[in-house]
Amino acid sequence: MLLRLKIRNFLSFHDETVFDMFPNQKRENFTHHIYAESEIPLLKLAAIYGANGSGKSNFLEAVKILREIVVNKDFLKTFPIQLKKFRLGGPTNTDPICFSVEFLSSGKYYKYSVEINNTEIDKEELHLSGLGKKNDELLFRRERTRVVTPLITDNSMQEFVTKFLKTNRLSSLMALNKEFPLIDSKSVMSAQAWFENNIRVLTLQRTNPALISILSNNNELLKFTNEIFKKIGLGISNIDVDEQKLSAVLTDENEQTKQFKEELIKRLESGIYTKLMNDKVIFNIETINGEQIVKRLLIKHIGESGFENNLEIETQSDGTVRMLNLIPALYEIKNRECVYFIDEIESSIHPTLMISLIKYFSNLDTKGQLIFSTHETELLNQKEIMRPDEVWFSEKIDGNTKMYSLNDFKLHNTLNIKNGYLEGRYGAIPFIGNLDE
Repeated sequence: MLLRLKIRNFLSFHDETVFDMFPNQKRENFTHHIYAESEIPLLKLAAIYGANGSGKSNFLEAVKILREIVVNKDFLKTFPIQLKKFRLGGPTNTDPICFSVEFLSSGKYYKYSVEINNTEIDKEELHLSGLGKKNDELLFRRERTRVVTPLITDNSMQEFVTKFLKTNRLSSLMALNKEFPLIDSKSVMSAQAWFENNIRVLTLQRTNPALISILSNNNELLKFTNEIFKKIGLGISNIDVDEQKLSAVLTDENEQTKQFKEELIKRLESGIYTKLMNDKVIFNIETINGEQIVKRLLIKHIGESGFENNLEIETQSDGTVRMLNLIPALYEIKNRECVYFIDEIESSIHPTLMISLIKYFSNLDTKGQLIFSTHETELLNQKEIMRPDEVWFSEKIDGNTKMYSLNDFKLHNTLNIKNGYLEGRYGAIPFIGNLDE
């Protein structure tokens, strides 16, 4: 679970920006949006608003890069560090890129920070957090190639770690430690595993080629998908995965399957076993028990006089398909202590459906967190949808992105936040000149 994230000198974030998932305990609405059973109460979701180019996507990019640094020891070796620093503060920027994150993993609270310059990692630290009630417990502190840790007491091992870092100056100790156990500690391993297994960033182009396979192999997920579609109301009564032997499809003479068979043959000749069209996964071919199986999604719609018919995914709207691609993430958040960051979650989805989806998710008994960027102002309803402390804004001033919470403003519970935001009361909207001039 995410507590707090700090970013400095990365893309449009020049000054340190702080984002957190702490609720305002004085607010009494939507208390079920808070995980209150942990030692530190945390919010289950947050929305980030701001004008185009204000830094919302840069925020998600920071999360993605931080995860890669901790997961992949070779990532920074080809990463254009200087180009990713803030570049509007003068001709040369010699300061490091800085990330810091506080999180909960396997019942323990951690603080991790890293500072990166062009040729090496300047600093890297990992602590068990005392949550302000006691001193933080150092797991390791690294300054370039020197490491201080109470977990290594052997001098020869300490010297080995120093030499090892000299040949891996752009590798995080967290990533190195996973592959080469330099620090034998369950806490360090658990912290690294949190980044690898519990952080997910979904960008705007997020078609999932494995969608059909995921749904066909997880009956509970398929059931969850049907439950959501029935709740939000799209005239869809059922979603199922049709599975046929490839040999049966290729010998089928049915006129309705003629076009599908021709496309299937064309794909097989090119050696491609997943068909994508307009960001829609049309079919997968998998080998199961030595037999090639063709899998397709069939979506049952309700028509005139209650008539129902199965339609293929290629006949569905972009919004319907977008919803389908979101659902595995929501299912994982429901069942696991993961954190999903999703860019422009409402893309291609009607505002009414987006409201229904967020309402439905908010009322679920979940274990993870959902953090998303959006332009959908209909979600800014503190009476029916979101708490003020779940709403964040990004605003760019002189090229520098600032992020702040709606909770920073004094708000009456009858205030129309949507109108206030559109009127510029909270900032984070584009400045538009006179287009008639």
